[in-house]
Amino acid sequence: MDERVMKFQVGVVLLAASAAALVLIMLVGAWPHFFKSYYTIDATFPSAPGVARDTPVLKSGIHIGRVKSVELQEDGRVLLALEIESKYKIRKNESCRVSRGSIITGDAVIEFFLPPTAQPSDLFLKDQDSIRGQVAGDPFEVFTHLEDDMAAAIASIQHAGTQVSDLASTLNDLVGENGEKIRSIIDKTDAALVHVAGAAKGLDQLLGDPQINQQIRETLAKLPALFEDAEKTLAQTRQTLDTFREVSAGAQRTLANLENLTAPLADRADELAENLAGSVRNINRLLAEVVDFTRALNEGDGTLSALAHDRELYDNIKRIVRNAEEATERIRPVLADLRVLTDKLARDPRMLGVKGALDRRPAGAGTKWPLGPR
Repeated sequence: MDERVMKFQVGVVLLAASAAALVLIMLVGAWPHFFKSYYTIDATFPSAPGVARDTPVLKSGIHIGRVKSVELQEDGRVLLALEIESKYKIRKNESCRVSRGSIITGDAVIEFFLPPTAQPSDLFLKDQDSIRGQVAGDPFEVFTHLEDDMAAAIASIQHAGTQVSDLASTLNDLVGENGEKIRSIIDKTDAALVHVAGAAKGLDQLLGDPQINQQIRETLAKLPALFEDAEKTLAQTRQTLDTFREVSAGAQRTLANLENLTAPLADRADELAENLAGSVRNINRLLAEVVDFTRALNEGDGTLSALAHDRELYDNIKRIVRNAEEATERIRPVLADLRVLTDKLARDPRMLGVKGALDRRPAGAGTKWPLGPR
């Protein structure tokens, strides 16, 4: 075989193998890793039924990424590393849950969604951020749990059907036994309806009278003024009640102040009563002494009694006091002259007589003494 043909065949085989590998890569989902950029989010779930590596991540039904890794934590929770395409942004207030992508196949998917009551946030998740997710309920598990409830519901329906049957039988018996009474009640009902119709006709005639209609209109026109007066009265009543509340509050404060004032007096009531009793006894004793003094002054022979009853003695004492005052007035200049004389003698001893005559020194040349008392 020609070598060039052999090389061509080998090249064709290699090209076919590369194309097959490329197709397989695209089928298993690894193709996007070669041409797209991703950021990773760590999501923690209480459980992750059906979730495995490369499980799709959806948002609003659109494929935005896949599960990069699944890790079971020590506390039983599951940590999922989610690879999200960089062009898709996930808001921080969006929720994440594990749900069933198809009821038939039962494949699990990871969904991001915005709660109905939440407003879109302006903040977005970044690379290596951590979130907490939840697990959506399994419809098959719901049906399984509803089995007992359905059985109870069916039993209740059967019981209700039995009761309805019994009630129908009882009604049949009641109607059969009381047919005449029921007819009588129906006849009375017809008569009552006739009376009601007559009353309605009379009311229609009454309301159709123009004069009565005019009176009703006038009464209705006066109602707003009446309501306004009632509102004013209620406002005045509220104001009066507010005044009463203020007065009551002031009275309560006054009583509280009086209580604070009288509390110390009440605590010292025994001491104050004893002091008051002692003061009364002292006053009584003082009054008794004043009475004795007054009696002694009026009836005794002492000086005060004589002074109080003898006018001549009083006049003599008054005259003596006046003479003493006059003598004091007369002595005062003499004492002043004596003070001046002693001062001069202290300044110039030659004024005493002989010694002054023998001393030939001029007057005022003696020993100088300071003024004032020595």
